Amino acid sequence: MGSIGGRERDVTSRLTEFDPPRAWAVHGDEGPIRSTVRVSVEPIAGRDASTVTIDLDFQGHGIGRLIVPLMVIPQSRKEMVRNMARLKTNLER
Repeated sequence: MGSIGGRERDVTSRLTEFDPPRAWAVHGDEGPIRSTVRVSVEPIAGRDASTVTIDLDFQGHGIGRLIVPLMVIPQSRKEMVRNMARLKTNLER
């Protein structure tokens, strides 16, 4: 399930990388907006902590070429701030 423009819709993605516990990546193969998400986790030397890096890439096809820069990228930036705050809260429990 994904959220596009505030609306939930089913999304099919394929796993393109899987290297637990260090990294994983998925790619959406359908629709006018296709995304690639890569997550990597690197331990911080000498600390009980890690750095999480999330790379997002969006490719627009057809009408998606207009939607990606106007709506998708700004919305994903807002959502990422909320998602990272939620992840931090959950990890600190």
